[in-house]
Amino acid sequence: MTVTIAPASQEDIREVLRVMFKAYEGKDAYINACFPRGLTDEGLEINYQRLLFLTKIVPEIYWEKATDDESGKIIGGTMWALHKDAKPTKAPLDGPEGTWENQTEKEYGQALFSSGGEDDESYWAQNGLPILSECSLFFVVAFY
Repeated sequence: MTVTIAPASQEDIREVLRVMFKAYEGKDAYINACFPRGLTDEGLEINYQRLLFLTKIVPEIYWEKATDDESGKIIGGTMWALHKDAKPTKAPLDGPEGTWENQTEKEYGQALFSSGGEDDESYWAQNGLPILSECSLFFVVAFY
């Protein structure tokens, strides 16, 4: 199989997320807490809209897709945050009403999300290291 990596359009992002949720099969605690109900149509759409909004307001975000050259299907992708001039600002995780089933699940997802990268960020700050890019979201290749 040959795969092509290319920029992802807004509509491609939905398919990248669908593939990612399918690949993890609802078994990844981080994905479940931060991006709940991704295996449902409603959950996929809510998470797509959340990430599309983030992509529109943060100019450093760049999406790529991995496409199977033979079938033309998207089989994976990634969301990069390409920080060229400044270190990233830490943004809280949030979503519209109905993203999480209840307030406890929302608070857990937010705490888990905010704890991610704390050690890295501390190391970068203490050593004055530049950040050129970071993979902000997953790269998944699902063979099906």
